[in-house]
Amino acid sequence: MQPDASPTVFLVDDSPLIRDRLRELLELAGAVGIVGEAATVASAIERIQVLNPEFVVLDYGLPDGTGLDVLRALGSAMAGTTFIVLTNHANDQLRDMCLRAGARYFLDKSTEFERLPVILATAKPKADISTPASAS
Repeated sequence: MQPDASPTVFLVDDSPLIRDRLRELLELAGAVGIVGEAATVASAIERIQVLNPEFVVLDYGLPDGTGLDVLRALGSAMAGTTFIVLTNHANDQLRDMCLRAGARYFLDKSTEFERLPVILATAKPKADISTPASAS
């Protein structure tokens, strides 16, 4: 990511209302670009690979599987993408599984929803952490 470029964000949640609320929250906070959305594991995997966003906000419970399935499919292949799990299924065991599978953050929708803009504003994408900055 270039220093003055907005981070790109992909939203994965089966609820259109939650996706709308996330989009609204992030757009109001400014300085992010929503590049796509998905409501299923299959669609998320396909579109994230094509769009290569810097951040993915990922729900756990999806109609055709779980956010963990997305993490297992893409976590190592998408090394430059930061995955943020945002779920109603927050518990320590699930948190540990998601973090081991490649999530960088694990947030409870009921108590940490509003933290998302702050995290996106302050977190560096994995690509910025793992690779040296290129001169441009």
